[in-house]
Amino acid sequence: MRGRVILAVMALLSFGVPVLAQTLVDDQQITSVEERRILVSIEQEYEKLDEREADLDSRELQLKTLEAEVDKKLAAMQELREELSKLLNRKEAEEGRRVGELSKIYEKMDPGKAAILIKDIDRQLAVEILGGIKKKTAGKILDSLDAETATELSKAFTDIPVNDRSGY
Repeated sequence: MRGRVILAVMALLSFGVPVLAQTLVDDQQITSVEERRILVSIEQEYEKLDEREADLDSRELQLKTLEAEVDKKLAAMQELREELSKLLNRKEAEEGRRVGELSKIYEKMDPGKAAILIKDIDRQLAVEILGGIKKKTAGKILDSLDAETATELSKAFTDIPVNDRSGY
């Protein structure tokens, strides 16, 4: 009898429980309550496995959907980053152009008057203006400034800013 149970279990594992189990029950080849209990237990385990497989398939589908959404959002963010980068480049180019025009204006001014104006503007802008005019004129403007302001601007002029906009 034990041999028949082992044979039935092996056959179930090989051929699939629902079909074989139903065949055994239909053919009434099960002779003991113990064989029937084992067969029912195996059927229940296969049902649990089928439910678990269906649950895993559902979760896999959800994950794929979420992955697709994340990919779309990342692509949209990359597009926005590129657009922002272009806008920043355009802004910098426009600022550079305007500083160049302002430098020409300061270059044509009387060095004393230019010194008074440069003293009261933003240090970085003052350095950019001085860098955009002829060195002789810049020297005259610095000469017209008080020593402390001229020193600050000279030091700022030698500092080379590092523009790192990689975002990382």
